[in-house]
Amino acid sequence: MSDTVRLIFQAILLALAVFHIFKHQYKEMKAALIALLLSFLPMLLDKWVHVNVDIVSTYLYFTIIFMSLYLGSSLRFYDRYKWWDRTIHFLSGAAFVGFGIAIVDNSIGVSTWLALLFSFTFSVTLHVFWEVLEYISDCITHGNAQRWQLINAAINHVSVKAIQPAGLVDTMNDFICCISGSVLAVIIWWIV
Repeated sequence: MSDTVRLIFQAILLALAVFHIFKHQYKEMKAALIALLLSFLPMLLDKWVHVNVDIVSTYLYFTIIFMSLYLGSSLRFYDRYKWWDRTIHFLSGAAFVGFGIAIVDNSIGVSTWLALLFSFTFSVTLHVFWEVLEYISDCITHGNAQRWQLINAAINHVSVKAIQPAGLVDTMNDFICCISGSVLAVIIWWIV
C-alpha cells in the first residue's frame, strides 16, 4: 500500500512539473521537482541505512513537502493563510518523531521511553536546524522566510500587538507548533 501511495504522489508531482513547463511557470515547476526528489527520502533511508519509517509518518512527510514546497512557496499559501506555516510545523513535528522512532528501532535494548525521548529531541533539533537555515538564507539572499521585513505581504504571521520583531515572533511560533506536534506524536506512540 505504501509503495502505491508513494508512486501516485510522485506521478502527481511529475505531472504538475510537466504542466508548469508547458505553462512557462518555472518557479512552480522547480517546486514540484524538488518535492518529487524529496519524496524518495523514506525509500532511500530504508534501502541504504535500513531505517524503515512507518506509513503514517511517511504520509505526513509527503503532505508536508507538498504543502510547504508546492502550495506554500510556489502558490503562496504562506501569504494567503495565516495558519499555513503553523500547520506545517505542527505536522512536521509529529512526522519527524516517526523518523526518530525508525532510527532507534534498529537499536537493540532501547527502552520505549528512551526511544521516545530521542525521537522528540530529534524532531525538535531538525526544526532548530531548519530555522537556522531560514536565517542564513534570509541573510544571504535578503529573503523573508523568517518574516523579519517590516514591509511584508505576509503580515498574517505576526499580531499587530506583538512587541517583538516579526522574525522572532515567526520563529517562536514555528518552534511552539513543532514542539506541540512532537509532544502529541510522542503521546500517541506511547499509547500505541
